[in-house]
Amino acid sequence: MYERSEPFQVINPADDTPGRGIFVFGAPRGGTSMVAGALRILGVDMGERQGHGNNEDLDIQDARGPAGELSDPAGDALVSALERMIPIIESRAKVETSWGWKDPHGVYYAPQIEPLLPDPRIIVAFRDPLAAAQRVHMLTGLPLLEALEDTLNLYQRCQRYLAETRLPAAIVSYEKSLVRPERFIDKLIAFCGLDPSDAAIEEAVAFCYPERGHGSPKDPGWPRQGAL
Repeated sequence: MYERSEPFQVINPADDTPGRGIFVFGAPRGGTSMVAGALRILGVDMGERQGHGNNEDLDIQDARGPAGELSDPAGDALVSALERMIPIIESRAKVETSWGWKDPHGVYYAPQIEPLLPDPRIIVAFRDPLAAAQRVHMLTGLPLLEALEDTLNLYQRCQRYLAETRLPAAIVSYEKSLVRPERFIDKLIAFCGLDPSDAAIEEAVAFCYPERGHGSPKDPGWPRQGAL
């Protein structure tokens, strides 16, 4: 019998407790905004100060600084960034409700912040690398092949991280989530231990629509930007 591939694959299962420390990463323009936006709609606190159009926690992002300097795990830039980010993450970890954040470059520091997450969930979003690189090229002017190399390098690091971590972890297919949004949202809710209302579930499914942008859940979306 033909079986459809899943939009959401659990690598390491989670227990039944609500996620407190839901960390979403992958690559720029790679679907992390869709995942983070869906989590926001479903009731997860993804940060008090949100970047317009990207669902990023600005407090953590500002503390992190430029992502391009963090790729060396032994580098001074990463050490300094962690010194700035850790107090913010520790403060957020005191909250008893579900919380998390999204950072496309989060794989650079995921191993170091694992002990800070009370009830962790790691969610890594993957998208067609060429599509993600094309969006980076269009938005930043970075040559397409350089953007593609950056995207592939990040995905390779994500794969290595997922192979090594023992935290509850899952992989999201951006394209499959757009094709099967109901299934994606159901699996996301179950993995993160959430209990949203029927209205929130319906809104989250509608948010995963292929011809809208996935920046802010409060925006109505716009044709053929962001998602495509």
